[in-house]
Amino acid sequence: MDTTRKPRVLITFVEAGMGHIVSAQAIAESLKRKYADKMEIIESYILRDSDNPVLTKYEEFLVENTKLYSKVPAYGDLSFAAMHILGAQNTLKIMHNTFFHPHTVATIEEYRKYAPDVIVCTHYFLLYAAVEYKMQYDPNVKIVAYCPDNNVHGWWDNRADVIYTNNPLATKQAYDLRFKNGHVVEAFYPTRSNVAESNESKEFYRKKFGIPLDKFAVVIADGVYAKAKARSVCNELLKTKLPLTVCVLAGKNEKLKRKFDAKKKKVKSNITLLTFGFIEDAPQLYGACDLFITKGGPNAVLDSVMMGTPIIIDYCATPIERATQKLFTERYFCGYHFVSPRRIRKQVEKLIEEPRLLEQIKSALSFFDKSKNGAEEIADDIAELLWNHRERMVNILRGEEEAINDMMAEKADEIRAKAEKKIERVNENAAKLADKMLDEQDYEELNERTAKRIEDIQTRTEEQLERLNEKTERITQSIYEGTGSRYAAKAAERKIPIPADKPE
Repeated sequence: MDTTRKPRVLITFVEAGMGHIVSAQAIAESLKRKYADKMEIIESYILRDSDNPVLTKYEEFLVENTKLYSKVPAYGDLSFAAMHILGAQNTLKIMHNTFFHPHTVATIEEYRKYAPDVIVCTHYFLLYAAVEYKMQYDPNVKIVAYCPDNNVHGWWDNRADVIYTNNPLATKQAYDLRFKNGHVVEAFYPTRSNVAESNESKEFYRKKFGIPLDKFAVVIADGVYAKAKARSVCNELLKTKLPLTVCVLAGKNEKLKRKFDAKKKKVKSNITLLTFGFIEDAPQLYGACDLFITKGGPNAVLDSVMMGTPIIIDYCATPIERATQKLFTERYFCGYHFVSPRRIRKQVEKLIEEPRLLEQIKSALSFFDKSKNGAEEIADDIAELLWNHRERMVNILRGEEEAINDMMAEKADEIRAKAEKKIERVNENAAKLADKMLDEQDYEELNERTAKRIEDIQTRTEEQLERLNEKTERITQSIYEGTGSRYAAKAAERKIPIPADKPE
């Protein structure tokens, strides 16, 4: 790093849905707020801003593929399956050294123009190109990735210096991908300013968007391109006889917006239909409504729960979106997962008639406290990475060691508990036999056999615990050897919070 100037941090943006953009925005905002006087922070749409047509066409390719994931069933599953044909990391390197080689080379050249000290990526392609840039031109640059998804799929390059994850299941997957110990850091979800600073009441936002104050309101969206089920779900909701406001967020799909604009005058008197195109303050629209119906896009789902609004997920285009659906509806219980538009209408009608059901969900939403803002954690960690790298790494490795030790201690407790139950059963069986015996010699033989069985159980238990201690020592030693650890993955998975009561 050139010590004659401030460290240069390059925040990269790419459009493939909005999740990659908004998470990068949140990190950039936090870095500027906390370290603008100490770092040179550069934001770049690295593909779009290039003079190289290869890169602008590649971003268009990413956008079109994202649309196809929602539009064509199974397309996403087939694409993600293809990513693992020869093993995920092998396929990543082969594809980007052959089919996508021109795009990789061109992106590396863009990185060279900036000469950064840190590159922050929220998309796997930009991460791969950044790692290659480091390997070829600047071994001292730090490559940092934030995965905006709720899982870590196989094309996140495990040679990165740091990958930030946002939940224990994603952390486990990063370790399973053989990211090295000390290179995986879990942070709370980053929150960009137009979510974090949207703290007005539901009534305030209803007035802003022209939403009636006295009716149940739902907002329907399908990501920024609205290519999934928004149309069919909205048409089904318009059949209800209950008082309902339906807000359709068409995003960049102008054709869909025009179709629903034409329906406004035709809806029944109990229905209010409002339509919106692409709006920067979409999270405030979520906050204005009682329920958000969407596909399993990680960014939209997160924005909704951060605004305190329950969700219904109606479609999952890829394994990424299925992971989001499982995490937010099955683990965190932030809402429901229904595929059928008719079933969605029935559930909305049920929620209108039984408001207590929404209140149950809202208690689970308290976990998503947007004031925590994981982007602040990431900004601080990037600063540590720049100026206090060694001590930072020691602290991370120590934390991983403690997590694994805790996991192995629980395993030891399980072994002891099983041994105690076995001994208890032996004593119970011996007591039952003793009640049936009359001969004193038989009593003595029974007592000897019982004592021998208990001694054998205790001996085997001690041997198991000794082997477990030896294994724990080997595992904790390996943490400091720079290899990825499946035991770190197991330890990470144990941290997932599960609410005590699941909503009905």
